[in-house]
Amino acid sequence: MNPNELADELEAQNYDYWLNLMLDNVPNDIDKREGSIIYDAVAPAAMVSAQQSLSLANIIRETYIKTAQGEFLDYRAVEHGTSRYAATSTEVKAKFNDDDGNPVNVEVGDRFASIAESPIFYTVIKANDDGTAEMQAEESGTIANSYLGQVLPVTPNDNLAWAEIIEITIPARDEENDDHLRARLLNSNSWVAYGGNVADYLDMTSKIHDVGATQVYPTWDGPGTVKLVILNNDLMPASSTLVKKVKEEIDPEESTTQGYGLAPIDHQVTVTTVETLTVNVQINALLDAQHVTSNIEQQIKNVLSKFFTELRQNWATINPTTGRGYTLTIFRSRILSKIMQIEGVANADLPILNGENKDISLIFDNKVSQLPILGEVTIINENR
Repeated sequence: MNPNELADELEAQNYDYWLNLMLDNVPNDIDKREGSIIYDAVAPAAMVSAQQSLSLANIIRETYIKTAQGEFLDYRAVEHGTSRYAATSTEVKAKFNDDDGNPVNVEVGDRFASIAESPIFYTVIKANDDGTAEMQAEESGTIANSYLGQVLPVTPNDNLAWAEIIEITIPARDEENDDHLRARLLNSNSWVAYGGNVADYLDMTSKIHDVGATQVYPTWDGPGTVKLVILNNDLMPASSTLVKKVKEEIDPEESTTQGYGLAPIDHQVTVTTVETLTVNVQINALLDAQHVTSNIEQQIKNVLSKFFTELRQNWATINPTTGRGYTLTIFRSRILSKIMQIEGVANADLPILNGENKDISLIFDNKVSQLPILGEVTIINENR
């Protein structure tokens, strides 16, 4: 019996279980009917025993990483020398103009707010001389990852006529959930981060909150060279700002190979981001005439979007066959399988990817690392 089965067994020991067990141990020549003296005597004890069984079941579940939740899982993480990743704050680039469209300089510490019923507040963390500035959302989490557009000054500035967020430079991430933390704790037992090996670099970048995923290419340009290909927290290509930030933390440019960053001495680390591969998808399907065609088509697009998100989640997974390197293939059969689960799709052919009837294997080598992005989706309804 494993711990989970034991916990299930304890949970099954409810009030009725304990009451019947106690009454079964009372001699049959004694009145055991509801309302009798013996019944009323053992009923409270049965209730307490049921509560204790439930508490024991919870204790068992919270003891092991596989089943622990919340703060109990946090305690297990501390025992493994790590902790739950905290939520980070979105960093953006904004521009500022006067009435004539000329750049206006702002000061570090100035505050701005988005235009919404529940505004997002930003603070200037770096002011540039060209009328632009880098700002950070005051609220942690992904709430500010998608806002682009006008912001209003909270700090007075008489010269300012227009302020606008023009770029999300570093997307934020929410606090790490239980499932992700649990997977990280369980996976940590399969490799040891030591002395600049691949696992060590993965461990380094995982602790940089703005990095969503990393591929490591050792000796990519000769002995002592390491290439890190990173994604942001949205699992999309990292901005130049993020690439520079990671480079400075791992192996500072002005003192490369000297060990002043996280990288070991004599390791020359190159940090870059991915090359996107846009995949256009054509679906030839027979749609049920009893359903609204536009609704089905939207569901197909939603399924494809989720499928490509799942692909990007597996982008940094080391090849399980060889134990090194990376591999990722867009299988048309998997896309078809997901589409056929949509209500209203009567039948469908294998999808056409980028105009060809074949799967797409992404390129991962010392020069190129590709990331799949969903492009144009064309749905041909054969029922029309």
